[in-house]
Amino acid sequence: MPDWLVFILLTFLMVAALSVIFSRSLLYSVIIFGGFSLVMALLWQHFNAPDIAITEAAVGVGSTVLMVAVVTRVSKGGMPE
Repeated sequence: MPDWLVFILLTFLMVAALSVIFSRSLLYSVIIFGGFSLVMALLWQHFNAPDIAITEAAVGVGSTVLMVAVVTRVSKGGMPE
């Protein structure tokens, strides 16, 4: 991977982290967090750490799916009976 592409991905990580913090919508924050996790897994793979990349991908997908389920459940009107 060329150095300029790594720079762009690192810049995306910084922008995504800030947008998660300042986003007003919980669902948008969760979706951005999922993209952050995907890019982070790609960078770990590029830096020759495949074990960390696989772990980041698995935890990122699992937590993103769980958070989307919680946000959609909460936005529909509260906790189930």
